[in-house]
Amino acid sequence: MKNWRRFIIPLLILAMLTSIPGIPIGVDLRGYPLLIHLGVGTVLSGLLALALLIPHRREGRLTAVAWLLISAGLMALVVPMLGWVSSEASHGWLEAHGWLSIGGLGLLGFSAANKQPAQH
Repeated sequence: MKNWRRFIIPLLILAMLTSIPGIPIGVDLRGYPLLIHLGVGTVLSGLLALALLIPHRREGRLTAVAWLLISAGLMALVVPMLGWVSSEASHGWLEAHGWLSIGGLGLLGFSAANKQPAQH
């Protein structure tokens, strides 16, 4: 997973940056930011799926929870995409996708900060 991070983490940050126009609650993400977000998110989810298949070293608990939240955020998109909920309920699933992803990215940053050696 360490070598994959060179590609996954910048894609994760780019996906977050392209979603900024849709962050205010009740505002839909549309236009070119949405297209970029979908393109980056597709590549990101493919790389995450590949990273799951490759054996890797044991991660810390906080890092594992962060990746679990990010993966759960991606899985939250599957429900409305497959039409398992009404159009009104799909907005809630999309918001859950956003907040789970934001939480996972925040935890990932927090876990990375905890790994840095203390400087005096």
